Amino acid sequence: MFQDSAPVDMPTPLLFVLAFGVAAAVSVFAGAVTTPKHAVLGLVVVGAACAAVTRRGSGPRAALVVVPVFWLCFDGFVEHRFGVLGWNGTTDAYRLAALLAAALLPFLGRALHGVRTARRRFRRASLEWFEPEMPERTHPSAWN
Repeated sequence: MFQDSAPVDMPTPLLFVLAFGVAAAVSVFAGAVTTPKHAVLGLVVVGAACAAVTRRGSGPRAALVVVPVFWLCFDGFVEHRFGVLGWNGTTDAYRLAALLAAALLPFLGRALHGVRTARRRFRRASLEWFEPEMPERTHPSAWN
């Protein structure tokens, strides 16, 4: 019924600019709503925005551009407040991994959709025996 149309992918420099703008706005909002003790809610909000921006990229490589930007804004405005960056060891590594997983979710969805489409096409394919008709001997393709 409807044609599957893939969204137009953004070039990497424009994706970086978009990621910075969205990450800054969402992180400032999440930092104003949550406290550093309850930063998990902020991480969920920032992760959802990260997934939305990464989806506009050209593939899973887009996550390598978008995730560090979102993590830096999250760390500076939600976790440590006032734009100050810090590293809390494994806790920040887990947060970075969670943002990367959130960024890769849209591509997992695309891959699963592709698998489902391929399975549907395979089921519809005809597996009947096919015997081509031979052309006449005088036809040029009969000698190939």
